Amino acid sequence: MFKPVPLFIGLRYFALGGRNNRLVSFISLLAMGGLVLGVGLLIVVLSVMNGFDRELRERILSVVPHVQLIHSEGVSEWQQQAALLAEQPSVTEVTPYAEVNGLIHFRNNSRPIQLLGLSPASIPAGIDAVLAEASVTIPGDNQLLLSEVVASALNVEVGQRITVILPGAEGATRAVSLTVAGLFATHTEMDQVFALGSLQQVAALAGLDGLAQGFRVQIDDQFNARNQGYALLETLPYGYGFRDWFQTHGNLYQAIQLSRNMVGLLIFMIIAIAAFNVISMLMMSVMDKRRDIAILQTLGLSRPEIVRLFLTQGALIGLFGIAVGVIFGVLGCYWVADFVAWMESLFGVTFLSTEIYPIDYIPVDMRLADIVSVAGAAVVLNLLATLYPALRASRMVPAEELRYE
Repeated sequence: MFKPVPLFIGLRYFALGGRNNRLVSFISLLAMGGLVLGVGLLIVVLSVMNGFDRELRERILSVVPHVQLIHSEGVSEWQQQAALLAEQPSVTEVTPYAEVNGLIHFRNNSRPIQLLGLSPASIPAGIDAVLAEASVTIPGDNQLLLSEVVASALNVEVGQRITVILPGAEGATRAVSLTVAGLFATHTEMDQVFALGSLQQVAALAGLDGLAQGFRVQIDDQFNARNQGYALLETLPYGYGFRDWFQTHGNLYQAIQLSRNMVGLLIFMIIAIAAFNVISMLMMSVMDKRRDIAILQTLGLSRPEIVRLFLTQGALIGLFGIAVGVIFGVLGCYWVADFVAWMESLFGVTFLSTEIYPIDYIPVDMRLADIVSVAGAAVVLNLLATLYPALRASRMVPAEELRYE
């Protein structure tokens, strides 16, 4: 029958800690601090990595097409073919487009540019949201919209004219003067080269005589883009090719997953180190309380009860540290974005730039499953760490410990 005596003594040891031994008390605080730090950081890191994954799927892939169908000679009757594509059960959005790459030049400053042409009557939902946020629309002839990053790099303002240098036939180049009609920001890496114009104008600049270059297609299953691309080709006339987002941004997705796993593993090692600190603390506690253990055994406490006593002490230390770590981790998830923004404004630096990172802000996607798995793994490690010291304590022989008392 279970007796509560080991539980009460374990609670007392936990409450008093190493009051009579400062080293034991210090190691106990170190073990709890390691658990708090490891659990809290791991929850924050996993939430931030989840946020990057979410932003890739919801923000970046709302601006980048899942499948890009390209016709080598342009599409004249694109309305009929767009309607044919829209009938496919996996397709959620079809947008005709034209695209041309070149250089943008303003007052001795130049940058590469990717000019995307869209029809005002057919704008992808992701880009439409970006334009609505900036309060701009698809411009008319001889105009374009620039990303705020490009405009800032060139020091150009709305209403000024810039020069777009485009490749021509047989290695020649041609220059076109356009007016900046407005600025926008996707807050993604696309801001480094992105510009928008009308479908007819960009198609003409691309040498397609006003024809659409192809279609930007969004599908319901982003991770099945490759197979859906081949399936969509079968519904269209000859002359089309395609590329999917795996070809343009697949390396970004792989980098996010790899970073999530590697950083998570490294921080998980902090929890493991904290668990080893629990072993050290309990072993020193056992050595410090040898006389108490021997007396308890002579009073009738059995070996299993001695094991439960130190398991209780170690488990309480671990649970306290893990609980505080979870609280700090959850609060950190709510404050990390504001904290980074405050640090940027305080020191005048930019920690996240779209020149390096896919987005320019800290995304956070806190998930209950991650919190439970982190806390559960920490509890298991802590219990395993307390098992050996508890077994060592139960093997003490009272006669040897009390021989000289």
